[in-house]
Amino acid sequence: MPLTQSTCDGHLRLLVNGGFTIFQAAEYKPQLLGVVDAADDVLEVDLSGVDEIDTTGLQLLLLMKREAALQYKQLFFNGISPAVQSVIDMLHLQDTFDTQPSIQGLA
Repeated sequence: MPLTQSTCDGHLRLLVNGGFTIFQAAEYKPQLLGVVDAADDVLEVDLSGVDEIDTTGLQLLLLMKREAALQYKQLFFNGISPAVQSVIDMLHLQDTFDTQPSIQGLA
């Protein structure tokens, strides 16, 4: 299963694996919003297993971030894979995802 839920340090953790593109968007959107709803105060999303992402996948991450904020929940993205980092760098969204530009993104 590309989306795996667990708990870590008392908060909900979501591990995303595989592709995170327009082809998965219809399937993932309700699951992702359900995870945000189910989280207590903190949700951690681990993107280390994402091997492909497009702007639709990125929009879903931004939607999760917005929905968490509307519910006064903290959402943390960590384990940013090279594929995700590349899109974040290309769109200059480092501040939105609290990441630093990759060395390749600076070249």
